[in-house]
Amino acid sequence: MTRALFLAEVRRLARSPIPWGTAALCLGLRLAATWELLPDMSVEPVGTSGALLLLAAAMMLSAHLAASRDVRGGMGETLAAVPGRAVRRTAAALGASVMVGTGLASVVMAAYLLARQAMGPVAGVFDPFEAIGGVLAVPFAAALGVLLGRWAPRPVAVPLTVFLIGAFTWLNGQQSGYGGWFLPVVLFHRPDWPPRPSAVHVVYLVAAVALFAALALLRHGRTWPRLAAAGAAAAVTVATGTAATAAAPGREMSREMDTAQLKGPEASFALMGTQVRERFFGPDARRCEKHGPVTYCAYRDYAAWIPAWVSAVDPVMRALPPAERGRFPVVRQLTDSWWHVDHDESSAATLFMVWGRAGAEDAYRGVLASQVVRKVTGLLPQGRAGCDVRGQSRAVVALWLLGQAVSPAPPRDRQVQIGSSIFAEERSPLGEIRYGTAELGYARRLLAAPDAKQRIWAHWDTLVKPGTTVEQALPLLGLRPEFAAEPPVGQPCS
Repeated sequence: MTRALFLAEVRRLARSPIPWGTAALCLGLRLAATWELLPDMSVEPVGTSGALLLLAAAMMLSAHLAASRDVRGGMGETLAAVPGRAVRRTAAALGASVMVGTGLASVVMAAYLLARQAMGPVAGVFDPFEAIGGVLAVPFAAALGVLLGRWAPRPVAVPLTVFLIGAFTWLNGQQSGYGGWFLPVVLFHRPDWPPRPSAVHVVYLVAAVALFAALALLRHGRTWPRLAAAGAAAAVTVATGTAATAAAPGREMSREMDTAQLKGPEASFALMGTQVRERFFGPDARRCEKHGPVTYCAYRDYAAWIPAWVSAVDPVMRALPPAERGRFPVVRQLTDSWWHVDHDESSAATLFMVWGRAGAEDAYRGVLASQVVRKVTGLLPQGRAGCDVRGQSRAVVALWLLGQAVSPAPPRDRQVQIGSSIFAEERSPLGEIRYGTAELGYARRLLAAPDAKQRIWAHWDTLVKPGTTVEQALPLLGLRPEFAAEPPVGQPCS
């Protein structure tokens, strides 16, 4: 490979809109997907690696075009400026594609992680090998594109290869079967899953790039140095791919997890593995901070999110009568996958391993605050169907309390992602509780009344009784009848 050939290929790739445009698309799509969530570095590199598969496909196509240029009709004029033997042209296309692909992928990964770092507070444990592996998936595809360009120069080779790798990558979501860790990217990782063999996978990707390069050069003659290089690269590739697949977690992400939940905590502990037990269930797994009457316990890598939780719960606690503030003293964070092992009903509220930012923060504040509100007012429906609290005075009190953290709104069905794969299904800002326009209207009047807190504290026991109606509560709250009462729809809250 001469310097002129190499630089010519680099310039050709630099002028092509395919790699640059796809790199910008990867970064934009990834930022759009996570814009409303606080950064969790346990999963950010893995998710970005999945987005970089788009760039990998683009680089495979560009590399294939570069390597097969001299075997396609009508392209002789392209090579006139950069003459040379075919093996040198292959080496030039290979070196330029790998270098440009690695550079673009590095820029996308670094730009995304830096952007997310600025969107803090940041939680989770960052694994640099996951980020490196995501970057190396692009030169992996570029080298494969050159290999295909020399051995399968027909245009259909790249779309077919991209489809097959993409299909196997998606089907490999459980990290078992369908390619395992022989794939350039292993998608889908939760922050509470065991560590992945990311370092071994990096070695595998480097070896695979070397293997594809050696195989591409074998197209120009089977010399002993090329055969030896291909054999050594193949040995390392197979060894590291096999080692990574063997070391990878998998059982805790399969149906065995559901079976373990039914069998009890002991079965779950056996399934999750030693590393997970030590990180999330050991004596120092959580870091607790006391703010006001409530203690907030977060996993040690998520303690930076505690102030966000305080901002949702503390306004509600300050609005409660002093005697009620000590009833539920702890807000605890639970794992997404193993929450059933240490779920505690005595907590004021529980949350998982996702929290919102930007425009979505109010939704998360509302989900957390509503847990406290439901407990202190006794609105605890059984089952997923929920209940209707129309006509009960505690509905007005509950909405007033919730209004200390977020603005109360009319009921509507929606889902809020509160964990990696956990969604809170809400029928209103009070969770599974439905209410009417009258209750919402009176709560808004209370939020605007300067003496609302004193009146609610003075008549608290009466106002939160299930049998107290809105009409009976209006004189106690200093409100006049203004909204028409509505009958409950569905099961009334008891």
